[in-house]
Amino acid sequence: MASFKLVRICSIILMLSVALSGCTLYRCNLQQGNYITQAALDKLEPGLTKNEVQDIMGSTVVNPMFVTEEWNYSYGYVDGKHRDQPIKFHTITLNFKNGRLTSYNSNYWHPANLPREK
Repeated sequence: MASFKLVRICSIILMLSVALSGCTLYRCNLQQGNYITQAALDKLEPGLTKNEVQDIMGSTVVNPMFVTEEWNYSYGYVDGKHRDQPIKFHTITLNFKNGRLTSYNSNYWHPANLPREK
């Protein structure tokens, strides 16, 4: 009788371990802000209007209220497998003068045809 209880307990433990081995926590990738690509940045050049820049880069996440001659684009990404690490944002500021693109400022992104702000 004792061996029957032992077999029953072992089989229950075996079934539970098999059933629970397939249960893993799925974590999706986390993206925030504007999706920025180097190809889009390389299309930027001095003299583009704000509408042309918006066609290339998309709208800014936060519309500029006070400094309308400066647009900020930010992008952050965390792989779902490494969610324990903080999200790192990369930002680029596009500067305009009289409604035309003049320069940029960023430590991470570098458009090929646009001068850096001095």
